Amino acid sequence: MDPSQMPATRADIEALGATMSTALKTQSEELKALSEELKVMAEELKSYVREQVFDSETRLLRAFADYNNAMNIRFRKLEADVSNVDAGATQRLGIIEPKLTDLDIRMIRMETRPPAQTPPPSQAG
Repeated sequence: MDPSQMPATRADIEALGATMSTALKTQSEELKALSEELKVMAEELKSYVREQVFDSETRLLRAFADYNNAMNIRFRKLEADVSNVDAGATQRLGIIEPKLTDLDIRMIRMETRPPAQTPPPSQAG
């Protein structure tokens, strides 16, 4: 009879069980080692990602700080320009106000002055 066709004996089954048990223990130990290795790799990855995020945040903050400084300079210039325009307008108003007051006084005097008497037209006729 062909050996592959022969029925298994109890000893064959026990030997197979022992072999399977040893193989399972070996695989279980390998899985535990892989699990520990994965944990270490995950921690290393977390540490790397944290470091990269921190570096990115630092670069972003520096970029925003530079932008903020540039904008502050522009705003100060704008503020100075507006202040100069205000100062010029204030000076012009300072020149115009006394003249306007003088005109108002003249108009009031003209309104309160009695009308000038004109001689009656001569009758040449």
